[in-house]
Amino acid sequence: MKRDAALRVAKTLLDTLGSDRVATETAGYGLGPGKPAFVVFPRTAAEVARVLALATEEGLGVVPWGGGAHQAAGGCVNRYDLALDLRHLNRILAYEPADMTVTTEAGVRLVELQRRLGDHGQFWPLDPPLAEQATLGGVVAANLSGPLRCRYGAVRDLVLGVCVAHADGTITKAGARVVKNATAYDLTKLYAGSYGTLGVLVEATLRLQPRPAVEQGWWLTGATIEQCHDAAMRMLGSHLAATRVELLDERGVERCGRPAAAAALALSFAGVKEAVEDQGHGAEKLAKDLGLRAAVVTDPTPAFRALQDFPWRGAGGHTAECRALWRGSVLPSDCAKAMQAVRDAAAPYGSVAVAATVSHGVLRGELCAPSAEAAAGGLRAGREALGLLGGFLVVLDVPPTLFTTVDRWGPAPPEVGLMRQIRAAFDKHGTVNPGRFVGDI
Repeated sequence: MKRDAALRVAKTLLDTLGSDRVATETAGYGLGPGKPAFVVFPRTAAEVARVLALATEEGLGVVPWGGGAHQAAGGCVNRYDLALDLRHLNRILAYEPADMTVTTEAGVRLVELQRRLGDHGQFWPLDPPLAEQATLGGVVAANLSGPLRCRYGAVRDLVLGVCVAHADGTITKAGARVVKNATAYDLTKLYAGSYGTLGVLVEATLRLQPRPAVEQGWWLTGATIEQCHDAAMRMLGSHLAATRVELLDERGVERCGRPAAAAALALSFAGVKEAVEDQGHGAEKLAKDLGLRAAVVTDPTPAFRALQDFPWRGAGGHTAECRALWRGSVLPSDCAKAMQAVRDAAAPYGSVAVAATVSHGVLRGELCAPSAEAAAGGLRAGREALGLLGGFLVVLDVPPTLFTTVDRWGPAPPEVGLMRQIRAAFDKHGTVNPGRFVGDI
């Protein structure tokens, strides 16, 4: 029955959009054991809305697809009939360098967007992992950010407005193209991090920053995780304005291409040359006062990229049979304690590499285990350890053998009932990414 419905929708779209917009070859669009019946390549927001309306009428499950960099994040989609490939929605619609804003379609790749902005000495100050593959829509939907969050904030701080196609075929806008305060509900922040379950993002307006003239990094080593964390907290409480403050355990250091150490603190400063040099001297003095060694990063671009892409990839790779990626959150003051707690809890199951953006208490790491059962046990143990500190752990990616069985989100929050009501108000039939978000059904 469901296959007949999918075939009807595919035929309708073939007749209305043309053969170049619909494909039955779906290699490369699988999610775990799930595979769509066909793929649609819309070129406008109106076409996206048309596809969603037809899918809703026939009870089909739709998965929006950008670069595919982070499709494994979130819960396992439980109904997957149609892949909505947004690669052709890649235009920059409005760019006003003087206003420091840009409006672009959701399918644009971040590397291309940054290149265009760089021609005017500007950039979108967000560094999510795998940025060369990721698209704007996927980054906003998953609320992905990287080490630059320390200085510039996360997605919700850097998106001013969005345009969204909904499951019933309507198109709505939220926010604005200017930087201003608003008195109404800020739906832009609701869409960011919704994993596409409230609609398909088709456009976004972004807040930009001038590209710094100089950027330099430092590695602080020679101490324990706790001592490096103490240095980070002192750095964040000082007059110094770092763009990155990343705490790494010894395996995290090694995975980022540095010689193995007990732990390390990665710092960076950006701005005019004189200011960066002054900030660097301040960091070196603080490190000396705390008994740490400070070394300038001789080639900052690959070093910053390694931090940005950890743990998704890194120097040396891995040899474990099962590798799981996760992120967590605790109070900034508990980062070192949380990192050690996860390492200790997961030790009977496998080895952990972990880093923390100390300014926001955001952890990210990998668990390498000899078997799927061990990986699942290590993730449970790590989640319990962070829970005892008032934090949480979310699973980002797992081996195929765990794709449909591992608990991605952990215990549902008390607000899960409200979350389900919001989901039903936006997409009552669960057409887009069904099962993806916490508490989704």
